[in-house]
Amino acid sequence: MTDVIDYPEEEEELDLNDGETALEKKYAKQMRQIHPQKIELPISTLRSMVDEQIKLNPEFQRRDRWDVRKQSRFVESIIMNVPVPPVFLGEDKYGMYVVLDGRQRLTAIYEFLRNTYALERLTVWSELNGMRYTDLEDQGLAPTIKRRFIPAVLLLRESSAEVKYDVFDRLNTGGVQLNSMEIRNAIFQGKFNRLLHKLSDEPVFRELWDIPQDVADRKYNTLYSQMKDVELVLRFFALREPAAIRGSFKRWLGEYLGRANTKAEVDESYLDEEKEAFHRAINSIKRVFGADLAFTRQDEKKRLKSAPLADALMAAFSDINPAKLDSHMADSLKSELQKMLDTDGQFRDAITTGTNGKGAIQTRVEKLKKLVAAHATAALVI
Repeated sequence: MTDVIDYPEEEEELDLNDGETALEKKYAKQMRQIHPQKIELPISTLRSMVDEQIKLNPEFQRRDRWDVRKQSRFVESIIMNVPVPPVFLGEDKYGMYVVLDGRQRLTAIYEFLRNTYALERLTVWSELNGMRYTDLEDQGLAPTIKRRFIPAVLLLRESSAEVKYDVFDRLNTGGVQLNSMEIRNAIFQGKFNRLLHKLSDEPVFRELWDIPQDVADRKYNTLYSQMKDVELVLRFFALREPAAIRGSFKRWLGEYLGRANTKAEVDESYLDEEKEAFHRAINSIKRVFGADLAFTRQDEKKRLKSAPLADALMAAFSDINPAKLDSHMADSLKSELQKMLDTDGQFRDAITTGTNGKGAIQTRVEKLKKLVAAHATAALVI
């Protein structure tokens, strides 16, 4: 089992190989409009608003959620009438709201109003420790919370998803910052995003990336806790055809996710086709390399799981029927990949240097597609 993951950071710079000049890109970016509106969310009606209008989607929150102590402390701040930062909401096409920033704060209040947890470890209002919201109601203290408001800024539906991403990214400066995938997860909600979560939960996929199958152990895994497992699934789909990539790596992943959500809304068979390609890839890779050696390369004295190498392997094996991969093909593919890693400097550079650039992605994906097709022709999905 490997203990190191090669997961390059996403670049911010623009890729100028897509036919547009930097000036054109900057102009287009500046022309996008933001449509904000300040509002107040009354805590007295917050529970019904969340139930009917505001999408908290707790199952898709970042995975290091606030514990009860942090939630209790925020409730205490509300009781004390301490000014709190505004939450940011985005109005979606259905007239509902998604939370761009402040999900943990809204969740803390919402869950307390639902009696999900009792307050604990409070210091100023220590008398309230052990109490749930119903206890406050019984003692006539409910107004200490219900008369308060939470400030909010609403980005109207006229603001594009890209603008909402930019706003979320710029707001993300305090506390434990969200990473790019956690931001995408909040902004680009839809059927395809839900598919990413479902596929990241596949036992074979978790096995290939050394992510524990046990839920209790999983939260200590970096790939899982930072939602990188979901991003690895997104990378498979977004980088499978490198010629389509436009702009920076970071922005392309969000753009692709948004497009895929839209496509899935009008054609659900699209989701089935993509799911089948993903299953072919992970099952074929496990059959050839086994879970321990899948996606691994040697780096000095360590073997490590490599996301750039995984991009190429997943793309190449998505066209392979694992049931038709015999042992001879598997041995040949494993041997040829090692030979490529050892002798092909261009391929090696494409998985180790500037790996998020379009050129590097195209090089590693196309080379491995060619290798796999040449050595597993009988297993190709026609």
